Amino acid sequence: MDPRGTKRGAEKTEVAEPRNKLPRPAPSLPTDPALYSGPFPFYRRPSELGCFSLDAQRQYHGDARALRYYSPPPTNGPGPNFDLRDGYPDRYQPRDEEVQERLDHLLCWLLEHRGRLEGGPGWLAEAIVTWRGHLTKLLTTPYERQEGWQLAASRFQGTLYLSEVETPNARAQRLARPPLLRELMYMGYKFEQYMCADKPGSSPDPSGEVNTNVAFCSVLRSRLGSHPLLFSGETFPTMKMFEYVRNDRDGWNPSVCMNFCAAFLSFAQSTVVQDDPRLVHLFSWEPGGPVTVSVHQDAPYAFLPIWYVEAMTQDLPSPPKTPSPK
Repeated sequence: MDPRGTKRGAEKTEVAEPRNKLPRPAPSLPTDPALYSGPFPFYRRPSELGCFSLDAQRQYHGDARALRYYSPPPTNGPGPNFDLRDGYPDRYQPRDEEVQERLDHLLCWLLEHRGRLEGGPGWLAEAIVTWRGHLTKLLTTPYERQEGWQLAASRFQGTLYLSEVETPNARAQRLARPPLLRELMYMGYKFEQYMCADKPGSSPDPSGEVNTNVAFCSVLRSRLGSHPLLFSGETFPTMKMFEYVRNDRDGWNPSVCMNFCAAFLSFAQSTVVQDDPRLVHLFSWEPGGPVTVSVHQDAPYAFLPIWYVEAMTQDLPSPPKTPSPK
């Protein structure tokens, strides 16, 4: 008698696959710019759905308390006397980069507003949810020659969620960041402190602490090709994410950037077909190669938190009960 789980043929034995085997990864996606030089794809101008703030302790607030206002120095007076090193390092509180926040703050906003989204739950079920910076990495991929990336993807209630994973090379570079580069990073935040005020019409106060935990984020809705997008990022003019590729950047073709981004979103949508918040497809890319995919279950790549999954699941209508047999 053949052992259970095998099928004996004339010359070979086939072993039945285990039921809990993870889905096989899809083929790779090429990144050669020449493959994406067609016409500029359809792109819907982003519209703002809402906003949220992160305070000095990096805590979420569903309001605009962290919004600041552009207040440049007078143009008819002497040049600004900005000391961009002032306060470093004594009045500098950098964000803890060891904390992997993933999509958590954006998911907090989604929970608060899921019943009031334009288009309703049906629109969200077809959308891609991510950070603006993740989309920027996709846009630059065909021309990027130095830094690779990894994006984790999970599908839940129809929605495709994309969350960046720090690559080993990126982590090594961050941990080895030289003191001069850390100071230069501070100077960028200090410049912002010189240029922004807490209230409209008031003047900036550069004497305070530079705390990079504080952030004001816009939540935007858009569409690229056939893909509805819901994304968020720290605020600056809302069109910056895609408009910068409309202008020549070192000879880049903006259509290539946008077409590749649209192609990747199609690739991800067709690859991640199983609706399971604990199942993760990890898309990986290194300069010069294609985008590849591996499949994982739960830790360490699962990124949709239990509190979000449970809260979203509670909003679903209960399935009809099957009458018990008499």
